[in-house]
Amino acid sequence: MDESVKFEPLPVQLPRRRCDLRDFVQVHGVHDLSVFFMKTSLFGFLFDSGAGRIILHTVRKFSFCIRLLEGILRLNETLEGGIRVEKEIIPITVDLSAEQQTFEGWGTSLAWWANVVGGWSTERRTEIVEKLYDAEKGLGLNIARYNIGGTKDEHDPYLHYGKAILSYQNEDRSWDWSRDARQRSVAQQIREIAEQPIFEAFSNSPPWWMTCSYDPHAEDGADGCTTGGLDGTGNLRVGSETEFADYLTETVKHFRDEWGVVFRTLAPFNEPVADWWKYRIARQEGAHIGPEQQQTVIRAVHAALAAKGLTETAISASDESLVRMALETWQDFAPEVKEYVAQVNTHTYPDPEHDPLPLRDAVSADGKRLWMSEVGYENGQHPTVDPQSMDGVMPLARGIARDLNDMRAEAWVYWQAVESDVSTWGLIFAPFEHNESEDYALYKQYYALGNYSRFIRPGSVILRSGGAGSVAAFDPSRRRLVLVTLNDSDTESVHYRYRIEGRDFAASASPIVVRAYRTTADENLAQLDPLHGDGDGFVAEAIPGSVTTYVIDL
Repeated sequence: MDESVKFEPLPVQLPRRRCDLRDFVQVHGVHDLSVFFMKTSLFGFLFDSGAGRIILHTVRKFSFCIRLLEGILRLNETLEGGIRVEKEIIPITVDLSAEQQTFEGWGTSLAWWANVVGGWSTERRTEIVEKLYDAEKGLGLNIARYNIGGTKDEHDPYLHYGKAILSYQNEDRSWDWSRDARQRSVAQQIREIAEQPIFEAFSNSPPWWMTCSYDPHAEDGADGCTTGGLDGTGNLRVGSETEFADYLTETVKHFRDEWGVVFRTLAPFNEPVADWWKYRIARQEGAHIGPEQQQTVIRAVHAALAAKGLTETAISASDESLVRMALETWQDFAPEVKEYVAQVNTHTYPDPEHDPLPLRDAVSADGKRLWMSEVGYENGQHPTVDPQSMDGVMPLARGIARDLNDMRAEAWVYWQAVESDVSTWGLIFAPFEHNESEDYALYKQYYALGNYSRFIRPGSVILRSGGAGSVAAFDPSRRRLVLVTLNDSDTESVHYRYRIEGRDFAASASPIVVRAYRTTADENLAQLDPLHGDGDGFVAEAIPGSVTTYVIDL
């Protein structure tokens, strides 16, 4: 026998994750396999993951080959689906001392779903709020962004159903605090259900009578439009900045004094430099307000907060739609105006020029908090409601990893948690119109967000990790390490070796016990069998199309 002959691959394609040698024997016969063994010298076992082929090589004796084959076949009888084939293991070091930002929590805007769901029966409304804000029954969100409205008519024909958030103040400067009761009831319920709730008030548009389209002398002038200015130009009338600030801060004060909801921050703008807020076109409230006018408003809001004794409320700005817009606006602000802003909010909608590092560094240099205050992802083609679609999960998971790891956002807020049949952006699908039965369904995005929000709790520290698709967080109060890993491949599993070090962690002789939870097309935050690692880490497989959470109590 020539022991110098090089190994040759078997001419058969086998499953990439498991191989059943019984199938091989049935197709090729033991003789073919034996001949292959005989042409080699020492025993080895390789797997070509790219071609999906088994390669056996270097076996010294034919008789040993036969015994080996018999043993493999017997072992194969005990394993459902065949023998697991080893693959490359990617090492990831999780350093508990590599601390980044302290995380404040997860949240959603209440516009506009709360304006609709707030009118549902108490039982069904409570179900929705608990699915979002209850830490045991739901996602455990703790941040709520309340929308201070500016619209005059609940049935405004230029706004989609549910998107008409009424102004508390009228054009004659009188107040009607009975308005917006539905959204307000949801906010009050969140206050009772959420752990460590944080409330932020924000405005999409000034009240209709402060808009540029308002003309009290025209026949329809009182219908000042809150969807935007002509051709996307400014829609806060010059000279109304102080009055606008008074409207916002008086609303914040009334919430505190009369309804027991304290807003930690007040955001006067929403995507203000965007040019898509157009007169009677946008179908939702919006207003272009350039950086110069923004600064005038911020100065007025700062003065009004102080004058009204609203010491619990600080200013956040500017909620631009893209990160580069947020950076440009922040750089346009005068140093004195920056002093009035406690928190920089940015949205992180997709942008080919997306680079979060300059904004992160600028905000950090100025000593401000940085929030990712809005983003949303479509869950498949509208109007299909596919409960198994992962279309929205992959960009959501990639976005969370990018925003927490690279931008180092201190909070992560989804745009509209509950969405109607207008789009598939929501975490929960609930037709807003003609839904007397108050039905709803959960998108996959709901469960995937739960992989993060249920386990990375407020007060956790985001850690710098070596995995591009992974988020690592350490909760010092619970001494709990959480790792969330995305595998967005459609076909390939990935094996990771997580090694824990740093802080006061000491490798133990006893094995690490890892709780695991996974969301896939067929699993909804399913709890898996525990993993058992060695003294300083563990090995785990991320199957194709999955988001998996690993929880370790140290």
